[in-house]
Amino acid sequence: MRHYALILAAGAASRMGRCKALLPLPFPDGECCALERLARMYAFCGQRFVVTGHHAGLLEPAAPGWGLRAVRNPRPEDGMFSSIRAGLRAVLEQARAEGVEPEQGGVFVHPVDVPLTRRLTLLALLRAADVLPGTALQAAFCGEPGHPVFLPLSLVPAILAHDGHDGLRGALAVVPCRQVPVADAAMLPDMDTPEQYAILQTMAAGHDALTRDEAEGLLLQAGVPERGLRHALAVGRVAEALCGALAEARGEEDPVETALALASGLTHDICKGVHGHEAAGGRLLARLGFSRMAAIVAAHRDQSVPAEKKLGAHELVYLADKYCRGGIWVPVAQRFAQKLEEFGADPGARAGIEGRRDRALALERRLAVELGRDPAQLARKVLDAADINTRAQMLDARRSLWTPPCPLAEEV
Repeated sequence: MRHYALILAAGAASRMGRCKALLPLPFPDGECCALERLARMYAFCGQRFVVTGHHAGLLEPAAPGWGLRAVRNPRPEDGMFSSIRAGLRAVLEQARAEGVEPEQGGVFVHPVDVPLTRRLTLLALLRAADVLPGTALQAAFCGEPGHPVFLPLSLVPAILAHDGHDGLRGALAVVPCRQVPVADAAMLPDMDTPEQYAILQTMAAGHDALTRDEAEGLLLQAGVPERGLRHALAVGRVAEALCGALAEARGEEDPVETALALASGLTHDICKGVHGHEAAGGRLLARLGFSRMAAIVAAHRDQSVPAEKKLGAHELVYLADKYCRGGIWVPVAQRFAQKLEEFGADPGARAGIEGRRDRALALERRLAVELGRDPAQLARKVLDAADINTRAQMLDARRSLWTPPCPLAEEV
């Protein structure tokens, strides 16, 4: 299928007071403006368009440098749907020039002031488009629709024929349309005001780590059973607590690293049941756009931490996993003693288990020195206070709300 991207950037931005498309955002992989970020995200598309209007003089000279073809909306004062019309006409013209049949193409429609949508959302829409041909698709988080909308080219004439009442929402009401659940709350907020822009700046800094709700949703989409949810919740809680305590002991504030520890702890066993589940989980998260989480998940089974390496989420998720048997706290030595009872008769297996135990205990001792307290007891306190079972049961009961049209497991 041939894909196109249509970025809407024709608005006056009167409440913001400046061109929203060019506002910089501090993403973990480097600062860039909203329009450049979306242009990069849609780099896989055959042709990317940006609809300009009130700020055309600023955007049109910059667009080619980001691989974008500018389309001028002659009447941007008529509202966003006028920009959608102008852009969709250009998309249809391009598709015809390329010989793309209506059933062979689709277009993502994306307002520039919703710049935090993640790669996982686009992948979810593409998977859904494969199994729901001829259907408009709208990404949704917990039932709340966000951006982008994916339109098969076959539906574009019907969208263009709409009278504009209630904008794109009204147009979608008269064509086949379905919500696609995604674990991406970042595709909901826009930035119409300076206050909203400040919120998105904070969100952008932690863009490569899922929030708690997002990570839990991803686990449900991956088909993690209730037993696995209990362990994931426990490891996430402990990793978050250890990371927060370490930042406090250092006299630092590092909410981004703590959020990374939580997200990676929650998803560390997302591919449990697959051979080499650690590496498989890393591959899945990397494909979804979470490279730092992927590295942590891929390495959570065993680590040898150099003395000069500063401890962070990478090491603390690994240790947190060793404190949790299911959703219950267990000392590191006891966790490995159980493994030795089960597999210790084999000399090779025994040596491997003892080596992993000794490395985990060495990290525990080092962390205790830096924290000024016993990390094992901190982990125990966290799990004693957390109602892991109730949370896991509640999530399991909501599983149907997260079921995607196409299984997430196919990404592994």
